[in-house]
Amino acid sequence: CTMKTDDLKFLLAEVHALAFMNPFAKERDDREGKIIAKFGWTDSLNEVSSTFTKEFNQVLYWVTVGERNLIEGKAKDFRSVLGAEHMASMAYFSLYHELVGDLDQLIDSGVHDLALNRKLFRLIKEGINQRGSLVGGERSSLWGNPEHLFACFYQLRRAYLQLYREIVGSSDPMRDLRVRVWESVFTQDMLSYQQWMHQTVGRFPTLVLGPSGSGKEIVARALGLSRFIPYDSKSNRFASNPKESFRPVNLSALSETLIESELFGHRQGSFTGAIRDHAGIFETAGSFGTVFLDEIGEVPKSIQVKLLRLLQSGEFQSIGGVDRSSFEGKIIAATHRDLGVEMKNGRIREDFFYRLCGDQINTVALQDILSSKPDEIISSVGYICEKLFGAEGAKALSSKVVEQLNTQVPRNYSWPGNFRELEQAVRNIIVRNEYTPIENQTVHPEITKIYQESQVTLNEWNKLYAQRAFKNSGSYRAAAHLLQVDQRTLKKLVNKKTIY
Repeated sequence: CTMKTDDLKFLLAEVHALAFMNPFAKERDDREGKIIAKFGWTDSLNEVSSTFTKEFNQVLYWVTVGERNLIEGKAKDFRSVLGAEHMASMAYFSLYHELVGDLDQLIDSGVHDLALNRKLFRLIKEGINQRGSLVGGERSSLWGNPEHLFACFYQLRRAYLQLYREIVGSSDPMRDLRVRVWESVFTQDMLSYQQWMHQTVGRFPTLVLGPSGSGKEIVARALGLSRFIPYDSKSNRFASNPKESFRPVNLSALSETLIESELFGHRQGSFTGAIRDHAGIFETAGSFGTVFLDEIGEVPKSIQVKLLRLLQSGEFQSIGGVDRSSFEGKIIAATHRDLGVEMKNGRIREDFFYRLCGDQINTVALQDILSSKPDEIISSVGYICEKLFGAEGAKALSSKVVEQLNTQVPRNYSWPGNFRELEQAVRNIIVRNEYTPIENQTVHPEITKIYQESQVTLNEWNKLYAQRAFKNSGSYRAAAHLLQVDQRTLKKLVNKKTIY
């Protein structure tokens, strides 16, 4: 199939946008649709991958056709700076998707598979050589360093699978959450990230906020397991095993001394019970490790000072130690508390807060997800059942659990415990075939009465509604996002007392 120059120009521009676009963004679907609308459907594709949708297989077909046309001579028509950039993007897009099956095998093995590493690295070098006419005029560091390109492909696929498998659901709130988590990893400029920002951005602290039980650790784990890890072709190894790099600590479950020891370590005899040296998490996590500090809002100020120094300089000191150590990994912190209020009330240091809040992600309450798309309960229950019983068990049990939930839980139930409550509901139904909701009413009685009898003014109703949104979401920021108002406006409404 021979493509006209104008058709190739169109395809190159669209694939350039696709190659470094957030895969969970709605714009991605629009771009793919434009390619299919332009070139149409092929009755029988030569190669159809079960990994991809029917639509995306069709897009890949046209990319293959376009790339072949360029390699066979039409590349000479696109020798401008912009043309060279677009051809390199098509080469990147094409080569990456050729290797997805092998990348999936490598990721799912969860070990240092030296043979598969060698195979993939060889295929990347061969793929670069085959596309010499497409990448020869591009000055990107990606093409001059096959090891780095391999590491980029490995990270890209790990991140996609992690978000796709762990942050489940097709509702707008869940899709938006995946978009935000992806941006937290790759930024909004993925090409620049892969070329020169990956090391620095990978160490940016991230703050995950949201109501209790809304999946903050799932988000943190997705971030931690999606980090860039360099590849060394001499040893055929990546610098770290991503599945061993995520190190969670629940700060609310430890005393002040234990928090300090767990994080920074201690030396023998430094306090009662310290019978031997102990290496803390910041010492053992490694350069490509991620330390997840859950319930950061509970940490004492004395620990905040030590964490602040680490965030500023990367240095820390063990209890009883005299030497300073350094941590070059990533820190993710999470809390259900409103840290702005905690800071105002003197429980969180201002300098500590601003060191943490450069990159923020807000999780979504289950009630908001189900309000957007009630059928999302099916995917949520399926995810829980698969975690508990495996894929076969989920297939056998999920529909029965959903049926019981629909029977026993009120239609507009608020799910105050979020996904944590839903998981316990699943367990209850598996064991006893019943679940008694924590709340039997989905709306506060006062609100029900006010609504039915129209007892208040519209301004008073706004106050009450804002207060309920704040209670459900757990933070001013999340409530403001939910109601689509400015955070300061929401805060004024919440804090203004209303008596009925």
